[in-house]
Amino acid sequence: MTSNGWDFDVAVVGGGPGGSSAATALTRRGRSVVLLERERFPRFHIGESQLPWSNEVIRTLGAEEAIAGAGFVKKWGASFRRPEGGTEQYADFQVAVETPTPQTFQVLRERFDEILLRHAARCGVTVREEQRFLDAAFDAEGVTLRFAGADGIEHTARVGAVVDASGRAGVLVKRFGRHEYDALLRNIAVHAQYEGIPRQEGRRAGDIRMFTRPDMGWLWLIPLSDTVMSVGAVIPRATHRQQAQATAEDSLAHYLADTPPVLPLLEQARRISPARFDADYSYLATRMAGDRWVAVGDAAAFLDPIFSTGVLLAMQGGLEAAEAVDVGLRAGDLSARAFTRYERVVRKRYHHFRRFAVGFYDPAFRELWFTPRSRFGMHPAIVAVLAGNWRPSLPTRVRIELFFALVALRRLAPGVRRAGRS
Repeated sequence: MTSNGWDFDVAVVGGGPGGSSAATALTRRGRSVVLLERERFPRFHIGESQLPWSNEVIRTLGAEEAIAGAGFVKKWGASFRRPEGGTEQYADFQVAVETPTPQTFQVLRERFDEILLRHAARCGVTVREEQRFLDAAFDAEGVTLRFAGADGIEHTARVGAVVDASGRAGVLVKRFGRHEYDALLRNIAVHAQYEGIPRQEGRRAGDIRMFTRPDMGWLWLIPLSDTVMSVGAVIPRATHRQQAQATAEDSLAHYLADTPPVLPLLEQARRISPARFDADYSYLATRMAGDRWVAVGDAAAFLDPIFSTGVLLAMQGGLEAAEAVDVGLRAGDLSARAFTRYERVVRKRYHHFRRFAVGFYDPAFRELWFTPRSRFGMHPAIVAVLAGNWRPSLPTRVRIELFFALVALRRLAPGVRRAGRS
């Protein structure tokens, strides 16, 4: 028990990358932390493709050796192919300016997330799996949590603050606010794991491959091992309303068959997992913090799978939430006001990447992106953002603004307009 009479300084609700990052960072700052996870790890989760800037967070958490030694597929970049199968644009992280370590990983999330969770436990976090959050009662002196184990028996814990890392459930976010869905990113995703899909050769064997579609949707191929590939389709909601099949498996098969450039790679493909369907996944919380609580990861926001920012944003938010809570505990101020800067940073980073995610569904953006070689250093500047750099230098920001200025000019050209979203 702490000097304040709490059982723990902080409770983290959720053991994904955001929650485990916040918990580890807090305990490494000397705080007592309990982490409540609804499931028993390992468990399936989508979001396998990582970004180079995640390496910096993993290094800060002290988990670098554990991740590097896990045998995950090495990823150096991403390729994008036109709907007609012609021009390929390659985002090589080696050329991404201001990127400290350009090589990252494609991960099985059940293993990746468990490594981070067990690392949190080794750092001193009290990890309790199969614990279902029930309620949190806030008062001037702390928070009383109620939660139940797999046996249904209820427990309580008294803590100083709570980190909501409960994913889309957003147990505190939805109590004090809501998730606002993005009107420009109304897509669905359907995905499964396959064997029998050839990988690329050499250094690019671990890269993610994306195949764009005329309806502004796209497919992904992500190598998870020498034999297993994650395959997914991201489809505009309007298209899916017209073309959805009876099952997720049938819908995925339909969208694969309807994307000709990917078909040669699928001749020997066989699905080895159920297909899963996701919708309503692009959103931003109306509130990310309040008196004695903050939200991280998917509880706070989720953007779009196009540039694989989910895990990075969750882990960066976890580090920043830990710092904000630790400062608040030292100052004796865990009010909503104390977390203003934290929430401002999370929103700013979200909107930085959102500009590119929304852009990818704009025909003018895609047309310029597929230009074989852009001048003025624009390509390395854009790839830097795709690598996860959300605070580029002034010269890089200038090149990014030049790129978007050219996108705006292309949008004025006959036959090129922003795609309608519904």
